[in-house]
Amino acid sequence: MQRNETNKRFLILGEVFTDVHIDISESPLRLGGVFHSARAFSVINCEYALAAIAPRYLFDSVEEFGSKLNAQQTAIVGEIYGSPNVINIQDSAENGDQGYNDILRNQSKITINHQQLNQIIQEYNPTDILIYPGKYSFENMFSVLEGFNGNLHIDVQYEFEFLESMIAHNFNFRTIILSTSSLLFKENNFSVTNLVNSSLRSNTKSFLLKENRGGSTYYDTTNQTFYEAPAFRTETVHSVGVGDCFNAIYLSQQGQRTYESALKVASYIAMIYASTLVFEQFEELVTNLDLSEIENLPAKRLSWGEREKHHIYIAGPDFPDVDTRLIKDVYNNLKYHNFVPHRPVVENGIITGDETEEQQQVAYQKDIALLRKSSVLIAVILNDDPGTYVEIGYMAKSGKPVIIFDPYKQVRNLFLRKSADYIVHSMNEVIDTVFEVLGRRDFETIEEYDALLLASGGLDSTVLAYKLLSEGKKVMPIFLEYGQHFADTEFNTLLDVLPPKLIPHIKVINIEDIYKNSKSRMIKEPNLWVDEVGADDLYLPYRNLLFLSIASSIAQTLGIKGVYSAFINSNHAKEIDCSKEFFDKLSGMLSEYGSVQIEMPFRDFSKANVIKQGIHLNVPVAQTYSCQANSTTPCGVCPNCVDRLDGFESLQYLNVNPGH
Repeated sequence: MQRNETNKRFLILGEVFTDVHIDISESPLRLGGVFHSARAFSVINCEYALAAIAPRYLFDSVEEFGSKLNAQQTAIVGEIYGSPNVINIQDSAENGDQGYNDILRNQSKITINHQQLNQIIQEYNPTDILIYPGKYSFENMFSVLEGFNGNLHIDVQYEFEFLESMIAHNFNFRTIILSTSSLLFKENNFSVTNLVNSSLRSNTKSFLLKENRGGSTYYDTTNQTFYEAPAFRTETVHSVGVGDCFNAIYLSQQGQRTYESALKVASYIAMIYASTLVFEQFEELVTNLDLSEIENLPAKRLSWGEREKHHIYIAGPDFPDVDTRLIKDVYNNLKYHNFVPHRPVVENGIITGDETEEQQQVAYQKDIALLRKSSVLIAVILNDDPGTYVEIGYMAKSGKPVIIFDPYKQVRNLFLRKSADYIVHSMNEVIDTVFEVLGRRDFETIEEYDALLLASGGLDSTVLAYKLLSEGKKVMPIFLEYGQHFADTEFNTLLDVLPPKLIPHIKVINIEDIYKNSKSRMIKEPNLWVDEVGADDLYLPYRNLLFLSIASSIAQTLGIKGVYSAFINSNHAKEIDCSKEFFDKLSGMLSEYGSVQIEMPFRDFSKANVIKQGIHLNVPVAQTYSCQANSTTPCGVCPNCVDRLDGFESLQYLNVNPGH
């Protein structure tokens, strides 16, 4: 839904803190509180002013940095006594509870300068006021704010009583903002449904819930509609003030964009804010952004409610004679983010070997049951524990993600490293990787597809992907891992050359066991210094039949009518299942006994024709990868490489002799 709101002028009202990151060595001291939103407004050139409440020793800094951050006006509207307003932060990246400590908070006393507050509201005449409650009382500013006729937005991360006091005085809000770690969310049993149906509904037009690392949810109480946005992955340096940055960007974009678009832009810029503690770096990165391009960037969505569906198995030597603090930290941090972690030794007991065979079998089956219902395994490598290695192997064989947390960098065994999907060395990486693994791709979500494409990162299938999109098709790309030695190169190329909007919809199908005993040079990589590779050496029995059958089965299951293959008549494959007669019969059978039709738009094309169409569609044809003999660089002599080179040479001839 698009709203027409332009020429916004924001006033940020709240305290100023000095942020101290005690877990980051040589981290800079930064002005926090209202300055996190100020930095965000500044870098996107949004008009704003500051109404700051601070201890006297920060007055000059508030004025100086307000000017540096392009605040159109800066006013000190309150003074804090008895407290330095210094925040010690124990976990800057918010892997779990951040451990905020507002030093001498309980000794603080605050006086509000009503004249200054009234003056900046009257002189600056903001359209919107963004309120950050704190140690100050709403009662002290009631007489000033009751005359404000613009939009009020309030972030109730901590001071829930402040919101209650404003509601008691019949204040209404444009937006009530909170996060999944806020007291208000806890008061509503950590339920979005409870929140939007609470008594607060009558006092606000919308709720904005920030779901740490998983995206955000926005609820419009007028049209009773939910809107969502994903999160973007970065190396999280800190999470301090990232939500305040998000607030400022979202509110500034609301009205200029759809709700979803504004949320996504806010999410992306907040991600950048989390990647650095240096304002100049943040400013440079955002200044060079084209906000309209953010719509096409890949992101992940993992809502608060979805997380509790994911059980996570924590493997490790969780025994009384071992220092298990890291295992406990992993467990607690996963719970903080609303996942369901399991410590099997704690839940199912320790087996010492003295138990009866029946007791041991029961414990074993309980552990197996936990493995089976878990979405992912995290192995905490503290010592050389055989049980942990067995659990890693079991989970890897099950095809579920395995994350090895190797805090002491002692994992060297090749088999162990290759059995894991990820090896990380810090708690921050553990949490980020869990969100990466379990998050679902979410931008321009396509709920219904009308084309399934066999995609490999090769020239032909990539051009076909662009062609289908140009025709308005909703495409699901399928990538098949059939044991080919060049699979990694193919897939990485696919991510580079496929249209960006299709990347979230790629489905990877692993069928490598089928050809694991094959002597084909597509499975066993040749030594090109010694071996000559021809079409016969690349033969795989019924490969096209297998690929098309799998694709058709998926399509039939999902209700997709068209299975697209980029097969062209210049291929020299030996397979008996690549003739026109075969394809016609297979397609006829599939359409007769189901709804799937095999489509081969390039069947009568030459390679040069495909390249020509790719250039017309702005396909990055030069970046595609077609070699079947070498796993890293094109060999230039295998049939696929020869076809490719001949195609480019033929294209030159066609360009010189357009009549041919």
